[in-house]
Amino acid sequence: RPVRHDGLEKINGKARFAADITKPRMIHGHVLRSPHAHAKILSIDTTEAEAMPGVKAVVTASDFPLPEKDEGFPHRPKNLIARDKVRYEGQAVAAVAATTRRQAREAAAKIIVNYQELPNVMTIDEAIADDASLVHENLITKGSDSKTAKPSNIAERDFYERGDIDVGFAEADIVYEHEFTTEAFHQGYIEPHACLADTGKDGRSEIWCSSQGHFMVRSATANMLGWETSRIKVVPAEIGGGFGGKIPVYVEPVAALLSKETGAPVRIVMSRKDTFEGSGPTPGSQSKVKIGVKHDGTITAAYAWMAMEAGAYPGSAIGAAAQCVFASYDLENALIDGYDVVVNKPKTAPYRAPGAPAAAFAAEQVINELAEKIGMDPIELRLKNVAEEGTRRPDGPVFRRIGCKEVLEAMRDH
Repeated sequence: RPVRHDGLEKINGKARFAADITKPRMIHGHVLRSPHAHAKILSIDTTEAEAMPGVKAVVTASDFPLPEKDEGFPHRPKNLIARDKVRYEGQAVAAVAATTRRQAREAAAKIIVNYQELPNVMTIDEAIADDASLVHENLITKGSDSKTAKPSNIAERDFYERGDIDVGFAEADIVYEHEFTTEAFHQGYIEPHACLADTGKDGRSEIWCSSQGHFMVRSATANMLGWETSRIKVVPAEIGGGFGGKIPVYVEPVAALLSKETGAPVRIVMSRKDTFEGSGPTPGSQSKVKIGVKHDGTITAAYAWMAMEAGAYPGSAIGAAAQCVFASYDLENALIDGYDVVVNKPKTAPYRAPGAPAAAFAAEQVINELAEKIGMDPIELRLKNVAEEGTRRPDGPVFRRIGCKEVLEAMRDH
């Protein structure tokens, strides 16, 4: 086993994380967050905040351009800082740069935001109800006919079908169905989000940050600020955990803009409260899984209905969940119906194999129940139907050698 190259510095306390990095003339940033889960922003008055001691700059959504290119994340700039309305409690509304962190916090508290509260939807059932309040008034389900489809809280539907599940269930000796619910929960990394941005008079910015993807930080920050990517250099700091939660960008563009406005390096360190309220957890989910088997263990049909919370903006892990749910099995008849649902919660983020744990848990518990009902060892039931090289997954791809059978055999033999 190799010696960790970063081990010694982390043990003796010399490792420098993003919140440890300082620059001469450095000042501090603080983000004002929404107290409401869903509300229109009628006005923002920063006059009193700008007059507070030590304050160097105040920025709101009007200081950030709407990017011409969405780079695959069309809602990311609105999640960075709210524009027309806030869509979850803790969403960023404005930011302050001041000489000290306390001055920045106190000034942010003086920003007057006039809200008009709106009904919110906090669960999948509430969001997909016929009379649900809309998180986005113009959101049309991806893949639907936009000419006839009505706005809803369903951002996307992933539908995959192979064979005929009605025929398959009719051939089964035993059919078992169960529903599963998982809650949204945070990655809980030890180190909160932090960054230091230094934007010079030449318009170029250097950013030190805690992130899992520094090229992504560079491209996303440039995109949200309307800058050329070449204007930004991102330097990786040590990272105190991420698990997928430090892939998105939350404070880097804000710090870079505040640095440009003030002419000084700006550091933003999110508190634990800010991290829980303003950065993305894994999505909550609802699943219904139904599988039929013969007495000899042959799976004749498998059906899964799944919905995942995307948070306030589209993009849960439902696509990966739909690909995963029955991926371990060679099935002649399968149907997978997945829904990406927006709710008034923080935009979700990856968390160690996004979407897969909830999907696999649902499917594998049904497999375990069926094994018990037909009196068959759970591993043998899986081996009877295992996906191998050449197996076509219900959503289309054909497997190369994947080792699923070999792993099950090793478990059985152990």
